[in-house]
Amino acid sequence: MTSACPGGDQGYGAPGPGPAPRLVVQPPDHRGWRRVRCDGRSLGTAYRISDIAVFLAATGMEDAEDFDLTDPALVDWRGGGPDCWTPPEA
Repeated sequence: MTSACPGGDQGYGAPGPGPAPRLVVQPPDHRGWRRVRCDGRSLGTAYRISDIAVFLAATGMEDAEDFDLTDPALVDWRGGGPDCWTPPEA
């Protein structure tokens, strides 16, 4: 498996015991945009899921467009999964 984040090892663990996913997608903000972090470092603000592959490619990840963003062992989606891009209700 190729590391999703630069400078890290290649291991990922499922939620629960063991290492947590290193790629974290924050809940949608008031516009529906989501902050993306890896190993605590900000990669940017995603306006749609395809932006995340762009961020990963910018880190030097090969085949970033093939990274499985739906795998909870790889990505911690907070405040909704990969299909949630709507602002929260006020």
